Amino acid sequence: MTYSVAVVFIALVILLVIYAVIIAYLILSHRKQKRIATFNQNDCLIIFASQSGQAENIAQQTAQQLHAVGQNVSLVDMQYLAVEQLRQANKVLWCVSTYGEGDAPDTAQFAIKQIFNHANLDLSHQSYAILALGDKRYTHFCQFGQVLKQHLQQYQAQALFEMVCVDYLKQADLDCWVKNLEQLSAQKLSRIAQQNDWTSLILKDRTCLNSGSQGNPIYQIQLSYDDALSWSSGDILEIQCGNSLKEIQCFLAAQQQLISENSVAILQFKNLRQLPEQRPNESFQDWILGFDDLAIREYSIASIPEQKIVELVVRQEKTATGLGLGSGWLTEHAVLGQLMSAKIRSNPSFHLKPNHKPLILIGNGTGIAGLVAHLSQRQQDGNQQNWLIFGERQQQFDHLYKQQIELWQAQGFLADVDYAFSRDQAEKVYVQHILQQKSEQLLNWIEVGAAIYVCGSLKGMAQEVEKTLLNILGAEQLEQLRKTKRYQMDIY
Repeated sequence: MTYSVAVVFIALVILLVIYAVIIAYLILSHRKQKRIATFNQNDCLIIFASQSGQAENIAQQTAQQLHAVGQNVSLVDMQYLAVEQLRQANKVLWCVSTYGEGDAPDTAQFAIKQIFNHANLDLSHQSYAILALGDKRYTHFCQFGQVLKQHLQQYQAQALFEMVCVDYLKQADLDCWVKNLEQLSAQKLSRIAQQNDWTSLILKDRTCLNSGSQGNPIYQIQLSYDDALSWSSGDILEIQCGNSLKEIQCFLAAQQQLISENSVAILQFKNLRQLPEQRPNESFQDWILGFDDLAIREYSIASIPEQKIVELVVRQEKTATGLGLGSGWLTEHAVLGQLMSAKIRSNPSFHLKPNHKPLILIGNGTGIAGLVAHLSQRQQDGNQQNWLIFGERQQQFDHLYKQQIELWQAQGFLADVDYAFSRDQAEKVYVQHILQQKSEQLLNWIEVGAAIYVCGSLKGMAQEVEKTLLNILGAEQLEQLRKTKRYQMDIY
């Protein structure tokens, strides 16, 4: 090889190396640009995981708003999310709720195991944001949102902004979500609208169902209404908590204010426990008008619309400072004839399916509310294959809805009833023990298409019932029941 040829060859090699470096730089820059792309450059996938419909509602509103400002948006329920669909998405907004003891909603439990069990799942190109719904009254606040965040970070997805945790649908928390989206989209968006379907109910009657019980009193609360009101068995009533007249009088006395009808009316539903600072020269009336409202409490409805009454079953909770906020208001502080501010919340994950298959109803304590509502609906629909398994303390005092249950049995609408009165014998018996004892009957009912509905306390009852079902049915069959919505829960 001559000297001139060698020089040309070396020059070509250098050019080739420079070209390769430039190509590599462009590829890396493109990947980085994809990772930090502005919100407007790519389609957006919105995924929701909802137990009672709240997360789904917020996801739908988010999708509508982004679509209105020119975004290409896809909306999907997490239970139908495919791994490939997630893998291909560049931007994902998650709207998820936490259920039970920090768990994913029923519809999402199978999906999260399937999706985030892939060793080769690479989300390094993906940006995400999470809106997590929760309730600070529970120990594991927004736990499913935290778990989801960990999974996404494990697979190298990049956060668009910090996870927004929403405490019991507080508007300020929802506004934070919208504000973050506005900053990303450079577009003005509307507030997340909460269903404004509050109505006035009247406290018609309340009856203690367990006088003499070792446990706290349980009351049957009956609320009448004037306007048309509709709901399905399994639905929830949200009640705006109120202050007792005594609490209002004490507050006014402490503020050296005279008691007047106007002040009492203003303070009826205001939070007197956490007061904002009164500004200089601010009038007393303007000050109290700015107080936050008291919290809302939820209760399973124990009746169906055909009964023309909204019925609740409420256990009186006792704390170091007095009665519980909601239970105290309903069972003691509110007077008969009191107007109650309330609204129906649809609870689709606990609705009955429109079929004539057998139904197994399991619960304890105030969980009897959701169960008797379903039994009332089953009677209305002419479905007779029903099996009730219910637990409380003592048969003598805690036999809730005894006469109604016996009537259903006599009428042929309750094929089987089993009770677990835990304190009636030396060795305590709970509903999970009944299930285990009747495992053969359970298997037979499941084989012919029965669904299982569980209502009552999460700790103890629901957890032990699930363990027993796993033992009897096996994990695969129980998961299949959950997936086909033949295993439904309303637990708290």
